[in-house]
Amino acid sequence: MTQAVTYIEIDIPFCALTYGVAPCTASIPATGSAKCFNSIKTCQDRANFTESEVTLRFAKPADYLPREIDCIPSIVSVDFSPATVSLGTDLGQRASLTVTFQDHRHSDTGQGYDKYRKERGYDPYSQGTYWGKFRARQPFLRGRALRWINGVVGEALADMETWNYIIESFNGPTPDGKFTIVAKDLLKLADGDRAQCPQLSNGFLANDISASATTATLLPSGIGDAEYPTGGTDYLCIGGNEIVQFTRVGDTLTFSARGALGTTAATHRAQDRVQVVKHFASMDAADILADLLINAAGIDASHIPLPVWQDETSTHLGNVYTATICEPTSVATLCAELIEQAALAVWHDAQADLLRLQVLRAVPTDANTFTPDNTIEKSLAIKEQESKRVSRVQVYFGRIDPTKPLSNLDNYRSTSLTVDEDAEADYGAASIKTILSRWIPQAGRSVADRLGSVLLGRYRDAPRQVQLKLQRRAATDAQLGVGYRVEAQCVQDATGAESDVPIQVTRLNPGPDMFVIEAEEMLWTAPAVDTGTRYVIFDANNFNVNLRTSHDSIYPPAQAGDVVNCIVNAGVTIGSTSVYLAAFDVGAWPAGVTVVLIVRGRVQGAGGRGGRGGTYAEPNGEPGVQGGTALFTRHAINLDISSGGQIWGGGGGAGGGGLPSPIYNGSGAGGGGGGAGTYPGDGGNSTSGTAASGGASGTATAGGSGGVGHIGGAGGNGGGPGLPGAVGHYGDGPHNYSPGAGGLAGAAINGISYISLTLGAGDIRGTQVE
Repeated sequence: MTQAVTYIEIDIPFCALTYGVAPCTASIPATGSAKCFNSIKTCQDRANFTESEVTLRFAKPADYLPREIDCIPSIVSVDFSPATVSLGTDLGQRASLTVTFQDHRHSDTGQGYDKYRKERGYDPYSQGTYWGKFRARQPFLRGRALRWINGVVGEALADMETWNYIIESFNGPTPDGKFTIVAKDLLKLADGDRAQCPQLSNGFLANDISASATTATLLPSGIGDAEYPTGGTDYLCIGGNEIVQFTRVGDTLTFSARGALGTTAATHRAQDRVQVVKHFASMDAADILADLLINAAGIDASHIPLPVWQDETSTHLGNVYTATICEPTSVATLCAELIEQAALAVWHDAQADLLRLQVLRAVPTDANTFTPDNTIEKSLAIKEQESKRVSRVQVYFGRIDPTKPLSNLDNYRSTSLTVDEDAEADYGAASIKTILSRWIPQAGRSVADRLGSVLLGRYRDAPRQVQLKLQRRAATDAQLGVGYRVEAQCVQDATGAESDVPIQVTRLNPGPDMFVIEAEEMLWTAPAVDTGTRYVIFDANNFNVNLRTSHDSIYPPAQAGDVVNCIVNAGVTIGSTSVYLAAFDVGAWPAGVTVVLIVRGRVQGAGGRGGRGGTYAEPNGEPGVQGGTALFTRHAINLDISSGGQIWGGGGGAGGGGLPSPIYNGSGAGGGGGGAGTYPGDGGNSTSGTAASGGASGTATAGGSGGVGHIGGAGGNGGGPGLPGAVGHYGDGPHNYSPGAGGLAGAAINGISYISLTLGAGDIRGTQVE
């Protein structure tokens, strides 16, 4: 007859030092009236507490307990509620293990108990009880390891089935002598009541700063070295509305960028808070989750097999993610968002004591199968879950200003809508899923579209819940999170033939002779993982795009043989905020990467500023500024604008008018008009204090008109898209100072020899140069 045994092991902190022996400086009566119990609670020299770990073992009492396994047989009951794995939703529900012990007397002998019992003035067995003394000495158990061990007589302890948890709370001893410990699985450490990212920063500004200030000082004194990074690639959020990049020495901040990451530079008042920002830039989902769980939730890295996680995401996901987190946010919330948007499952494997990560995918047709031969009779139950059905997915992505709440719909550049019209017709109603994504960056339409396809692939038809009981060691054991198939007479295809249901185990309760299993049907018609063809899609207006940077915010680095397709959608304009920056820079790519740029909208350089009219100090008109470049490349690309795409160089700014000579009292020259551009050139100023006028700023499609002169010359008209600005005009005097020259047109394309062009109905305005 098999005789089952159950043990509980608890790891407690126990000081390795001896009372009063260096480095311990405790002494009677200076630090206490009696010696400590080598616990943190009773320590009289905390600075030198030297932690070692002692394991206490307890058992359910039985006459047949093996004598060779040392234990205290005081367990009354062990109650277990298993974890629930949430497939593509969040971190699931935590496993909970409740162990109740019966209090009793104890002699305080053995490792982990009283090292100085022979020096006490009382009999430890007669005074007090085990759990009463335990609670007084070891109240700091939260987060400590607890192991639940099940086996049979004759097995070595190391060969028994062991499940690993961490202590969450305890209670007792009660008047009737009961002491209870509640333990949870590792992911409990990520809950919002104990883990946030980033942590709240305590610093604030010492003084007011302007929107252009380059330095600031933190208070209180010393807070910089205590709480803040030294900067470089780090960011801070000031006053809750502006992100800055910085370097720090002591409490002094030097700003390298104001209004960073989509925010706007602003004035700030003394005592405005300065919060450390957590910025994930183009990172693998495995790396992001590991960072959150290790550095923010405090889970030891030994529990996270990161190389295994990375292999999983690189093989079955193929995207990277970007997010800026400006305020302390629950780690569980951040993990849940990413798990949903990358279609993952994360759970604690309590036997291996490791966190597992899986990219959701179809269950193989040859997966292990639960059949009537290995399931307990009449234990199978299959339940419909209509509430989980989804027919359309709408994803908001490309967050503009990360300091604003996720709920602000006007703070997203783009949306992706994926609809299964047949499903809505079949079921007679829509079922809408809305996702507000901080993790999918601008140009990440391919990632957002894939998310929609994955959700419809899983939930177009509501997945069924499956429950069954499985005989242990009966042909197929079960593991949490693993995919299987279920065969049963009640599972049939349309012909009535017996079929099977693909499932993934979401809950597993281990008993001595059976597993109680809950699972969800894993329907899957979602798209395959990236095969080397990547899509970068711009579906909202933007400025100063670098294609390589945008690509790397969505995908792992490209390699030889990969194809990158970039699409600028119709109605979308990629502009530039400066004539010195191209509107669209293809960027640097490894050899062998094929880049295809399809422009259906417009790529347009910045307009040049118009020259000012002559002044009394500088009577010659100022020349206009050259327009900016639209498209720049030094990597071979295929450029297709055949569907009416536009590549427009920035218009040149016009020259300002010159003053007459001699200069007449009150004469003035007009300013030149600004060049055309999505970010148009400003008009030049006129001679101050006169009846002359400044030039008009350009627009996206036309140069601005020149300002009017008064005896002095008028300004020229700014250049239209891809055209130079006009020369300014002379004044009306007998002799005149020179007007300003018109600025050159910006290049439509810089790097024409690298381009294989499909023109069709496309429109190129401006020069094409090397």
